[in-house]
Amino acid sequence: MTLADSVHQFRLHAMVYASRVGNISQVCRDLGISRTLFYRWRRLYEQYGRDGLRPGPLKAPDHPRRTPPHIERMVLAWAVADPTRGPVFLAGKVRQHHGIVVHPSTVYRILKRHGLQTRFERLVVLEQHSAETAGLLTERTRRELLRARGHKPRHVHASLPGELVCIDTFYIGKLKGVGKVWQYTACDAATSFGVARLITGNWSAKKSAAFLKDTVIPTFAGLGFDVQRVLTDRGREYFGEFDQLCASRGIRHTRTKARHAWTNGFVERLQGTILNELWRVAFRRRFFTGVPQMQRELDGYMRYYNFDRSHHGYRTKGRTPAQVIEAHRKQTEVSL
Repeated sequence: MTLADSVHQFRLHAMVYASRVGNISQVCRDLGISRTLFYRWRRLYEQYGRDGLRPGPLKAPDHPRRTPPHIERMVLAWAVADPTRGPVFLAGKVRQHHGIVVHPSTVYRILKRHGLQTRFERLVVLEQHSAETAGLLTERTRRELLRARGHKPRHVHASLPGELVCIDTFYIGKLKGVGKVWQYTACDAATSFGVARLITGNWSAKKSAAFLKDTVIPTFAGLGFDVQRVLTDRGREYFGEFDQLCASRGIRHTRTKARHAWTNGFVERLQGTILNELWRVAFRRRFFTGVPQMQRELDGYMRYYNFDRSHHGYRTKGRTPAQVIEAHRKQTEVSL
């Protein structure tokens, strides 16, 4: 017996039972149904007989009307031609040009189905279209096209500690009673080992040279490696005395290309980590009255970062920077 046959038998039983008892309320209580449902069944039974109680097929849900294909294509074309405009503007444009009322949420769903729901995604499509038709190719689009063709992006590479040390400057903020506070940061490209020092006032080539001379070079010398090359951006603090110090110590100084900040990504990422894990927490826990207090806090975090915090990049693979340096030291001793 199918489910439909079982339902049909139950409804027929309700009609027979009601004719025998004569009390609708008692029938509904005994069978566990409502009076409204019983009267609906009895009305069908009286009108169509036994077949009126047979359950019909389930009605398919009503689907919302789909936007006409030509309107959808026009929305996509306008979205790419004017990528900074959102669903509200596009819905108004459809109403203005075709007299068809399309809700902004409908326009958003159209854009989402085709991967154009954000302004950034629409701009990327426009860039790729311009590159193919007019030869206009931005640096970001060039990298995306190369990646799509299977070209692997080049990485800043170093095989030994000190072979390449990335240096950058980071503005922390203005401390009451002290003034502007800047952070000089260095990150070794081979091991992720980090060094950081705070200064007050404005950055300068003299302070950058002092950071390299008094902090970076002695730190790597204590680890058993010499600084061979430094990578910086094109800021004014890395000219003049900084270049002179590099030349006197035999250190090769290279700079990133203009508007290529990602080239110095090792130290940029380190500064973002220090900001998120240290300063945004420390400034909510205590009130700093001077740079020495902040420097002690920074030194403690850098010890944790270098010796206790595991890193999961393609170079460190779950080890701490100190463990990576130790592995390089042992490998150097074996080769000698």
